[in-house]
Amino acid sequence: MQTKVYYADTDAGGVVYHANYLRWLEMGRTELLDGAGPSVAEYARRGLIFAVVRVEIDYHFPAVLGDQVEIETWVERVRRVRFTMGQRVRRAANGDQLVTAQVTLACISPTGKALALPEELAAALSEACVSPASG
Repeated sequence: MQTKVYYADTDAGGVVYHANYLRWLEMGRTELLDGAGPSVAEYARRGLIFAVVRVEIDYHFPAVLGDQVEIETWVERVRRVRFTMGQRVRRAANGDQLVTAQVTLACISPTGKALALPEELAAALSEACVSPASG
């Protein structure tokens, strides 16, 4: 998916504030999950929440006001309750890799109890799983 860097995304120096990459990564994960079956919103209505339990992020180059960025997301690992996604943010104009990340999510109830991933989602994610080298 793509998004544009808006003034609200930047800090006083005109570069994207570091926490805004997390928002873009969330958007990429939501798009991938919504494409794998019922939407994230539908799972939430069913009492299933996908909570971020770990984020590893490397910042390589800054995006700046007016840039168009691409967010790539892929599935790296699927377990009974958790799954891990690899993600990358690139500058659309030249392909510069701006950020790489690995995000692990757990399926939980609204009260925080760990739940098994729904079978249809686990199957779709497992089918889409790629090795980190090919992601």
